[in-house]
Amino acid sequence: MDITQAQAMLTMAGTAVVLLAKPLYSLDRYIKAHTRNAHIKSACDWAEQAVTYVVNSGVGTDQHKAQAVAFLTARIKSNGLAKNFTDEQIEFYVDQALDELDKTAGNVQATSLPTK
Repeated sequence: MDITQAQAMLTMAGTAVVLLAKPLYSLDRYIKAHTRNAHIKSACDWAEQAVTYVVNSGVGTDQHKAQAVAFLTARIKSNGLAKNFTDEQIEFYVDQALDELDKTAGNVQATSLPTK
């Protein structure tokens, strides 16, 4: 192999790297975003489960939240996702689940009221 062939191969390899860099970077960003969304969906589902479990235990509202946060935090840690969530995010997901539960309870009460 002479110098011109080596230069041609290096040029082709460099061109291939340049052409593939952007699509590979975009694919990497997509995979990371998809994974992050899956983690958030799991956390929201677990928060709903935590709130439902704690509400059914019959304790007060402030205790609901504290127990649900502790339950959700433990669930996230046991699934190896602790590095992906802050305490504030966990509380937010529990608040969101509590709000959903309040809306659902409000709708059930409103529909079960007798009409005149």
